[in-house]
Amino acid sequence: MTPQEARYRNTVNRLAFSLLVFYGLFQIYSVIMTLLVPLITADLTEVAATVVYEILYGVLYAAAFIGPVFFYYLISKKEPHVPLDAGLVLPREAPVYIFVGIALVSAAGYLNSMLLEAFDYSIFTQEIIFDTSVSSNYELVLMFFTLAIVPGFVEELLFRGLILKNLLPYGRTTAVFASALLFGLMHQNPGQFLYATVAGLVFGYIYVHTKSLWCCVLMHVCNNFLSVLFTVIGERLPEDTATPLLLGIELVIFALGVLGAVYLILHAKRDPSAVLREGAFEKELAPDAEYAAVALPLSRRARLFFSVPMIIFFVLCAAQMAMLLGLSLLF
Repeated sequence: MTPQEARYRNTVNRLAFSLLVFYGLFQIYSVIMTLLVPLITADLTEVAATVVYEILYGVLYAAAFIGPVFFYYLISKKEPHVPLDAGLVLPREAPVYIFVGIALVSAAGYLNSMLLEAFDYSIFTQEIIFDTSVSSNYELVLMFFTLAIVPGFVEELLFRGLILKNLLPYGRTTAVFASALLFGLMHQNPGQFLYATVAGLVFGYIYVHTKSLWCCVLMHVCNNFLSVLFTVIGERLPEDTATPLLLGIELVIFALGVLGAVYLILHAKRDPSAVLREGAFEKELAPDAEYAAVALPLSRRARLFFSVPMIIFFVLCAAQMAMLLGLSLLF
């Protein structure tokens, strides 16, 4: 193994151990939310119990993602690593990127729904995993916090701010695809795997081309907020009103996404062949130390990526998904 390969494998191992820390923290979080929180809120009023539950949900969920980031940098003090960059600088075209990204993720959601229907998995997904309701305005605010703001920040911090960022010196393709695959596995749900992986590809691609973590955070928050909004509209409005309204919102999102993509293509000021060859979101990034520090063939990067701790993380997540799939066949 060459020094460059050893450095890459070392980075992958540290990321894998951090993901195993995430897996452990997430299991602890699940146990606490299932067993302890109901005991804590047992003597509270319904409103107080809901508020306490949602706040604890958000805090513990955030800790499961932030903890591995601290762990990675703790074990990387004497090893090569890319410092976390959380600068508040946004690209001028950030709103355009957000609309294009949401449109792409929404398209992936439609494809995911069609596949779930084809495999008769959607009933399990809706009834067991996504059994949420919004009966009051304060619950809407709490859901926006726990399902949009918190996941949008902490998930991007771990998967784009840490994983993708530290894989970038070894090649953009490896960084984007590996972080997206890990993002899909993180959900530990076969009904979300495809959708989450495609979303990870979109977030990763935009992160690489904007060099802005906050652009991805805002896009993630907006995407999750739309899911909450659709839930509220479906619950609070009659079906004959909600259906056309939801369709209208979705059409507007797709239209803005298409217009945004056209704008970015024209703004690039390149000939069509260059756009097809290099990508349509932004000018091709010039090689620099951040993106081309260690030259390794793609095939070798892919092979070295599957280290023992990384395989263990894959197996744990796959086992979790297999268990959920088995449950879906029983209900």
